[in-house]
Amino acid sequence: MEMNKQRLVLYRWIDKAEQRSYLEVPFAVEGAVERMDIAYRYERGEDGGAVVDIGLRSPNRIVGWSGGAREAFFVGTEKATPGYLAEPIVEGGWAVLLGAYKVPEGGVEVIIEVELTRPHGRWMKGDLHMHSVHSDGSYTIGQAKESCKAAGLEFMALTDHNTSSQNHEARVPDEELLLVPGVELTSYFGHANVLGVTDALKDFRVTTPEQAEEVLREARERGGFVSLNHPFCPSCPWELGFDLPYDAIEVWNGPWRGLNERALAWWQGQLAQGRRVIALGGSDTHRQERFVKHGRPTASVWAETDTVSGLLAGIRQGRVVLQFDPDETCLDLTAGEYGIGEIIPWKDIDGKDSLPLAIHVCGAKGDRLALWSDRGIEAVWDIINDLPASVEDARECESGAAEVVGWNAGREMAAILEFDAPDNAAYAPWEPNAAVLAGGAVPAVEAANGQVRLEFQGSTDRLFYRLEARRHVEGLKQSAVTCLTNPIYMEQAKGC
Repeated sequence: MEMNKQRLVLYRWIDKAEQRSYLEVPFAVEGAVERMDIAYRYERGEDGGAVVDIGLRSPNRIVGWSGGAREAFFVGTEKATPGYLAEPIVEGGWAVLLGAYKVPEGGVEVIIEVELTRPHGRWMKGDLHMHSVHSDGSYTIGQAKESCKAAGLEFMALTDHNTSSQNHEARVPDEELLLVPGVELTSYFGHANVLGVTDALKDFRVTTPEQAEEVLREARERGGFVSLNHPFCPSCPWELGFDLPYDAIEVWNGPWRGLNERALAWWQGQLAQGRRVIALGGSDTHRQERFVKHGRPTASVWAETDTVSGLLAGIRQGRVVLQFDPDETCLDLTAGEYGIGEIIPWKDIDGKDSLPLAIHVCGAKGDRLALWSDRGIEAVWDIINDLPASVEDARECESGAAEVVGWNAGREMAAILEFDAPDNAAYAPWEPNAAVLAGGAVPAVEAANGQVRLEFQGSTDRLFYRLEARRHVEGLKQSAVTCLTNPIYMEQAKGC
């Protein structure tokens, strides 16, 4: 049994005389609980001789009723089995409700298993940017939910253009997905997501930096988290300046391409100057397409609870890893007890020169991994295994770009890479410099099933460390990001 789970087994004998009555099997909830799973069983006998219905009562009310339709159900703060209410699980006296519809002459024993899950940290995967029929998308909310579930996602953000109607439709909790309310402020001078608020915008009609500042400030005051979207998109760049109230930059929008490279280079420059800006990504899916799909990229967020508030708390802390898709390369970076998005206090590094870093890689297939700091690339590794990267199909499309398919030994992986990218300065920072390699080749690391743990002695005089993995496309002499992390930061001495 996991440390964050508590299991109770309850028994109730039902006599024939109790037929057609409602019974309670009490149990207590103590301390914080985020989810309750309940299952029951009994001997039904031949020809349905025993029929026992089930439901649940909290200290305050009836939470739900299955009748005889289900053998198991769950309730949580923001998710629940249909027929049950999603609400905070309060301390006190609870009861499993039993309906003794049919009871045989000899009676029947009902065995009930209750599993209580306490709040605990976990990585949750989802998509932070998508559209539906509530703006210019073709997916209904229901279709978008099913697509995200099929992709293996655990949350989705509803970010239709300049409207909140999608959030009102999606107020009913889903059994599997967390639904993050949001909106994409869409102006003629740039786009920005506001996450976490059902009605974030009083007005979307911004045409000047001053108007944008007022609207975004009000959105943040309402509790919204602001991300400037695809800031270097050729057709809809962010032109309202960066001296505005915002929390994050969307460095990864849809398939990996030039606009993302430029956003990534800009973000690295901001980090190197000492500014702590959170990097986010989202698919920006509008309709069914070959390359733009829900969960590509995926945002993996460290959340302390399986709730929208827990998810947003992780995002606000920068505890976010961006992946090509949910099953692709995933990276984690730790420095002792500190992880991605956290700040190592000065007291923990004062008087120390080195900073031991642990790097965890999973799902990598022919990736090149780089460790970045404010000084640039500090170290590089080639992650190799028995599933080498390969290009199965590269062809020019009408836009003058290339569609690259099938990087993972028969498994499709897509990116749109501009042919002139090798001459674009925005791509240059990826190449490791001579100081890093000290004249040697990039070290190759064997990764069984794509998993490996690496160690690196960092330095406490850096502002941050972050990880970035890429996969090279030999035919095009280019690479595309498969995963990147937000940084671990080092607190600086006062006066520095």
